[in-house]
Amino acid sequence: MRIDEEIRKELLSSDGHMGEITFSSEVCPLPRREGTIKILKEMGVNNIVHIGCCGHLHNIKKQVESNTHFHRMLINDFEKVIGFDIERQAVECLSSFGISDIYTKDFVEEAGDVERIILNSFGDSPYLVLLPEVLEHIPNPVAFLEKVARHHGSRKNKILISVPNAYGFGRVCGMLFHNREEINMDHKYMFTPTTILKVMCKAGIIPEEIVFLDLYKYSRIFKKPVLGNTIVVTGRFEKESEL
Repeated sequence: MRIDEEIRKELLSSDGHMGEITFSSEVCPLPRREGTIKILKEMGVNNIVHIGCCGHLHNIKKQVESNTHFHRMLINDFEKVIGFDIERQAVECLSSFGISDIYTKDFVEEAGDVERIILNSFGDSPYLVLLPEVLEHIPNPVAFLEKVARHHGSRKNKILISVPNAYGFGRVCGMLFHNREEINMDHKYMFTPTTILKVMCKAGIIPEEIVFLDLYKYSRIFKKPVLGNTIVVTGRFEKESEL
């Protein structure tokens, strides 16, 4: 679903009125990794900067051996992919499988080092900042995205963010039938479709398209893509980098 100027105007409002955004009923039946790759290909992306590239340490070996590790999947599908992760042990583990161009760096706190690595990798070519299942781990997502925009903002560059959906079918059922919420205990936030769009706008990122992935069987049957377990939003930067 495209995010037009009328929706953006509503997202930027903060006067406390009760707004309403109606989401498309168009269904994308793909799971998160495959769906994200499809979206990236449709965007015509060549160069990708993958934040949180390793994933959970205890899953790396199993995912690499089963060809389901997301960073390796990206490497197979795109011209140039570099990755950053704050967990040194995870980077060392993933590197042991022959995967190069991944770095133990805090993407915003070590921005100078990150910028030099990106420049050496891509030169002046545009790139996409990929933040898959990362933002929910960040204590202050708006401040984090503001720093990303400050260092990587360019009319040429793009951004793709995916987050767990608070309205995911399985989560809604857990609450509705069992009064239970299952959550990764490192998560600080659970986003709704509208709140992730507002967070991006607040940080100076212009959302362009929103897609719902990881749809459960019944949400597909009843044409309720908004109940997908994962929200994916693509966008562009409002201002040029200050650097």
